[in-house]
Order: sequence, then C-alpha cells, then structure tokens
Amino acid sequence: MPYDPADTQPPAAHPPLAPTPRRHGPRRDHLDPRGARFLDPGRADRFAGETLQPTAYAGDQLLVRPGRDGRIDDEVHAALARAAQPEHALEVEEVDADLAGLAARAGLLDSDEHPLVLRVHLRRRSDDDEPRGAVDAWPVLQRFRRLMRGRPGAGSVSLMHLLTTGGLDPAPYVPWGITPKPHVAFGVGGNPHVAFGATPFPHVAFSAGGDSASPLPHVAFSQATAEYAQPGSGGRMPVTWMGPPPARRAEADLEGARRPVVAVLDTGTGTHPWLDAVVERDPRCGGLPIGLTEPSTDVERLGVLSGALTGSLDVEAGHGTFIAGLVHQRCPDARILSVRVVQPDGVINEYDLLTALNMLWVRQALARREGRTADLVDVVSLSLGYYHEQPTDADFDPVMRTSLRALARLGVAVVTSAGNDATSRPAYPAAFAPWSPLPDEVPDEIPLVAVGATNPDGTVALFSNAGAWVRTWRPGAALVSTVPTSFDGGSSPSVQLVVDGEVRATIDPDDFRSGFATWSGTSFAAPLLAGDVAQCLNASRRLRRDADDQEDPLEVCWSALRLAAPQA
Repeated sequence: MPYDPADTQPPAAHPPLAPTPRRHGPRRDHLDPRGARFLDPGRADRFAGETLQPTAYAGDQLLVRPGRDGRIDDEVHAALARAAQPEHALEVEEVDADLAGLAARAGLLDSDEHPLVLRVHLRRRSDDDEPRGAVDAWPVLQRFRRLMRGRPGAGSVSLMHLLTTGGLDPAPYVPWGITPKPHVAFGVGGNPHVAFGATPFPHVAFSAGGDSASPLPHVAFSQATAEYAQPGSGGRMPVTWMGPPPARRAEADLEGARRPVVAVLDTGTGTHPWLDAVVERDPRCGGLPIGLTEPSTDVERLGVLSGALTGSLDVEAGHGTFIAGLVHQRCPDARILSVRVVQPDGVINEYDLLTALNMLWVRQALARREGRTADLVDVVSLSLGYYHEQPTDADFDPVMRTSLRALARLGVAVVTSAGNDATSRPAYPAAFAPWSPLPDEVPDEIPLVAVGATNPDGTVALFSNAGAWVRTWRPGAALVSTVPTSFDGGSSPSVQLVVDGEVRATIDPDDFRSGFATWSGTSFAAPLLAGDVAQCLNASRRLRRDADDQEDPLEVCWSALRLAAPQA
C-alpha cells in the first residue's frame, strides 16, 4: 500500500536505521583549506563518563554568547583566556557595531535570551617561535568547561560547527555502455572521478559485512542511496518544463492583504524568469546586508567555481534557485528573501548562519515595533545541518537553538530538512523540533518543524533521516524546479552532428538553459512545507499591509502551521 504522507507514523519509522551516519560533515578536501577538523571520539579530550560523537568544526575559532551589553562577560573571558594559555592568545571579533546598535536601540539586549554571538579566534602568540601543532579549539573548550563548571556562563561558549546542505550531490555523467545504465557513475577502471562519483558517502571505506543496525550491507546500502544522485534516478539533470508558470496575483488584487514572506537561507538565487520579480536578492537589516555578499563566491551567478579548470558545475550550483522555485510553486503570491550563507562547496560556517539568523531577528523585531509590515518575515526555510559532538545538542550548544527560538517568539515559522544520511542520530537544527506532538494551545513561540522526504510513490525516500523529531513529510525525490538559465557547464553532448543544416545531438548533461532540472534530497522537502505554510497564511488573508490591522503573529502563524502540518 502506498504511504500517505499525512500519516503520523511513516513506514520508515519501523525498520531499523543506522544509529551513526556514514558521513559526519564536509569532506576532508573541504575541511583542509579551512584549517578545520573532525572530532575523533577515540582521541578527543573528554570528561569521565562523557560520550562524544564525530562532528566537523573550525579548528581555530569558538563562538561565545555575550552579555546584555553585547560584550563577553568578564568571568567568561577570564576563564576562556586561562583555558587558551599558554599557547594561544584570544582575538575577539566583535559583533558588527551597527547591528549591535540596532539591537540596543530596540531594547533587544535587555534579556539573557538574546541570540547574538561573538566569534573568538585562537591565535599563536607573536613571540612564540616554537614549532607546534595546528590550533585545536576542542581542548580549549573542554578546559573552559572545567573552569566554569557549575557557573552561569558555562554554556556560553561552543565550537563553531561546519554544516552542509541537505541535497544529494549530483553524480558525474558516465556514458560508457559497459556500466549497468548509460548514466551510472559506478564505472570501472582507475579513474578517480568515476568509481565513487555517485555515492554521497565517498570518504567511508566499503566493507563486505553487514551493519547490524541496517538491513543492507555497507556496499548495497551506499549504492542504493547513491541512486538518488544519479541522473535519471533523481540526480541533478536538465529537463523541460511544459506547463504554465505559477499564477501570481498583482498587488491590486490582494485587496489590502500582505504577501507572505519566506526567507531562504542557502546558496542564493540565480536568474530565472519565474523568480526575477519574486525574489529579493539583497535583503537588509537597517541598511546592513544579510548573508554573504562577495560576488566572486556567488555560485548561483557563476555556476563554475571549484571546477574552473574542468568546466564542471559546482555540486551545489543551483541549490538555492531550485529551493526558491519550489516555494514559488507552492505559494506563487509569496515574496522570497534570498539569503546566501552557503559556500560554493556546500559548506556553511555556523557563524555565517547565526549572523544571518540574528540579523533577520533584529529586522523582525524592528519591523514589528515600528509598524513596517513590508519588512516582516513569516517563514524561514533551512536546508542544512550538522551532527553535534554531544548526545543532546540543547544541553551543550544553546547558540543556534537560541537564535531559532528568538525568531520563533516573534511569530516566524522555521522549517528545516531532516538530513540525507539514513540515520537515527539527531541532526541539527532538525532535532530542535519537538520530540512529541505539538500541543493544542498556542505557545509563546512557533515550534521548529523538521521535514523528511518521500519518493514519487509516497514511500519514504531511502536516504531520509528519521527520528522522533521528524513527523512531517513532503516529496523530496526526483522533484522538478528552477535552476539559473545562465548555467552551461563544460560538458558536451556525447554525440553531436549536423545533418542537412540541422544540429542533432544527445542531451547536453550540464546545459541548464532550459531553466529547469530534477534533483533529490530532504533539502527540497523542507521548502515545500515552507511554501505550504506560506500558502495557508496567504489563503487566510490575515496578513495585512496596514500596521493598524495586524493580528497576533504567533496565533496567525500557529494556525497556518496547524493546517500545513497537522501531523506534527
């Protein structure tokens, strides 16, 4: 029987899932240029009885929550400096002065629940000419926790994690007929760009034995999940859209209603005729740009960055544009704020994400206080995540949770992808979602919702993470949406010739000038729910342009969330 996504207990919740994902973060070749690290539970410093899990983090930086004055508490600073001794000096990168000024003027720092963070760099001392190993923030953090044990500021410092997007990497096209399919990337031979190009777990050595927590052996499981990354099986590939564009109402037809606003924090949004009048690509907070702004790293504009010598499109090229197109399909009337937080290789610095979230928080607070309805945000869509080193992230890493809850208390629904590692290990921020059904009463904040992915037939996608926090499901395999019409990579059709003056060819595998593609991942399930919440808000007509007509945003957003995700 096909699975109905409206069911509260999907079939994927019953078979055993791997308790540990077969990948824990960015690939090693992404970490090395950043001086980043994987936490190795077998070697890492730990307290007696402490359980650790692998995670990726910046080796020379820590995140610190400041006090109400926007500065690091004196006791916290002293303990952190002592923990860094004698090898490292602390260099505090103060939160942007203008942003802090905006927050202070709005009275947003008067509560200990404010989400602002500071980034602290661990630097080698200028007078230290001894050869030493690379800086490692983890032992410094552990020494700080020992010094601050039982004190109020003990939880104010955390690692700066590195997150990844929730999409499945597209596989390279391998046209050799000796493979099982014409486009399967499991080719034979010594070409390193062929043998493992399709698997999303390339750094894990395959073994012939089975995993007791998984019904499939390692090889079969990896290849089975990797199918979703193969063109023809849900991987990124160009297609043609034959239907009409989503029907968007003119401003005059809204009759005083305000368009719902969805903020997409991802790779940005490229050029596409559907989106050019829908997407705001330079969102601001009090004149300050939100998100990354460096043009040379804009993968949605350039397409080819890391693969410049081969002409290959970056693996995440089009990711944000694809997401924006899905939101637009579900709610054509919505405005989309495109906030770039993802680097071209698909890695997200936690600090960049937190800064963008916090700037949206300041923008939302100021808009509500000053009656500027045009600056309000209703939904935030996140297609990214990480695995924390501690069993329960909320106890040991309140930084990101605080930022998300700050938005939620202002009536903003946050929707996030569950992850693509077919694991039951909590992935964050998805696992910040309630682990039990939502209460009937209106809370003082909108609960975060984690979204798993289903196949076209309604079954749960094999790659989708699952757990008690994932109770909402949307299609996430072989979806069709928008990609930048400027994308045309270095690959060519396998056959191209001219007959009677006409060009005949096979499909150019990386020519996306049609503007549409297929792709798979929980990355794309989450924005479908974000669009559904926006559409429920849109249909309710309770979002008003006139500041004097505003209803309680918590109650309005809560009602829309109940309609869009009744099973949560």
